[in-house]
Amino acid sequence: MKWMLLVLIFGTIPVKTGLLFDSIEDCLKAEETMRNEYTRVYNDWHAWAEAHPKDADYPDSQKFMWRRDGMETTATCIPHAQRDVSPD
Repeated sequence: MKWMLLVLIFGTIPVKTGLLFDSIEDCLKAEETMRNEYTRVYNDWHAWAEAHPKDADYPDSQKFMWRRDGMETTATCIPHAQRDVSPD
């Protein structure tokens, strides 16, 4: 069985990634990598925003960036059965 990474934007909007993995462990590692990258991007922006509050409109923009950079985005791994497609 294959496993597909399914991203949940803002925790509720499902997006099929089309990324298939041979094991659930590999799929879960990809999900963790995704969350870590979102966190890294947010932290980079946050450091810049604190150093440039007028350019970033900080702190008013902080909640927007929290959402935009995926801090409220999660993912899950779902079973994926590949279908055999026969040419007609």
